[in-house]
Amino acid sequence: MSARAPLAVDPPRRTDPARPAERARDDGWPPPPHDPRERELALVVAGWEVRLFVGRKFEYFVARGFWHLQLWHPEARVSVLTPSRLTRGLYEAYPIANWKAQAPDYDKLVTLLGGLFAAKLPEKAAVLRLERALVDEVVRGSGGVPS
Repeated sequence: MSARAPLAVDPPRRTDPARPAERARDDGWPPPPHDPRERELALVVAGWEVRLFVGRKFEYFVARGFWHLQLWHPEARVSVLTPSRLTRGLYEAYPIANWKAQAPDYDKLVTLLGGLFAAKLPEKAAVLRLERALVDEVVRGSGGVPS
């Protein structure tokens, strides 16, 4: 008989074989990469927190074209990642039907989120300005791979 502790309970069976199995999260936070605790708060725009990686994660993500910013609405508990190689060049929102959903542009993102959450996204011009200043210019200045 082994003195080792028993293994944790297996993750629940997948109902959708195309979706990878994840352990159930009972702590109320979204799964990575949508967990806002992984990033630092940079600023707040129209009630949405703009969150970014710092330190070694910053270096890793910028150099590989995964650099993006996260919009997190703490009251609605909605996360939006801006386009990067991480999201195949699309906006990605969570939770949509208890999972992630993607949109090719800001207007489709608004449609995707519309009616599901009381939290209205910041204006298009503000989001595009944030992307340009905090994503595009950072990648260009670092010599990293474009998103």
